[in-house]
Amino acid sequence: MKTKFILLVALFALFSTTVSAQFYNRKKVAITEVVDKSGDVAPGTKTFIRSALTDAITNSDGYEGYASISFLSLEMNFDKTGNISSASLTYVKKQLMEYILVSEVTPLDKKTVLLSARIVNTSNGKIVASSSVRTYADIDYLRSACNNLAYKLVGAI
Repeated sequence: MKTKFILLVALFALFSTTVSAQFYNRKKVAITEVVDKSGDVAPGTKTFIRSALTDAITNSDGYEGYASISFLSLEMNFDKTGNISSASLTYVKKQLMEYILVSEVTPLDKKTVLLSARIVNTSNGKIVASSSVRTYADIDYLRSACNNLAYKLVGAI
């Protein structure tokens, strides 16, 4: 009886350690506002894309998506080459984020858009994953495209 009790306690301790390790080792990803250099994409569509990317990241095992982190201006987000500025990386690091997801939407014609995204390591500014997907600009298609894009990205980190 005593041996069974000790075995049961040891099994419980092992299980709780495994569950807590999975919980605490989740990678934190900050999702920035969606960039639209053309200015032709509706603000609601950009908000929807950011929300869908956040959902997709958060629903991926081992990841937490954060969309509440805001940036003061587009100039703060990117330097002239299109890379994330050191000020942005410092801000995100202070929020204890390991990665930042930067996304862009580009209209291709009246019906289709190109969604591009990259995940950047906040400790060194290195792009660790990059992908893009072409989709219809309709909300029904955008959610699926965002899921596909996010899964490609998280699979690389």
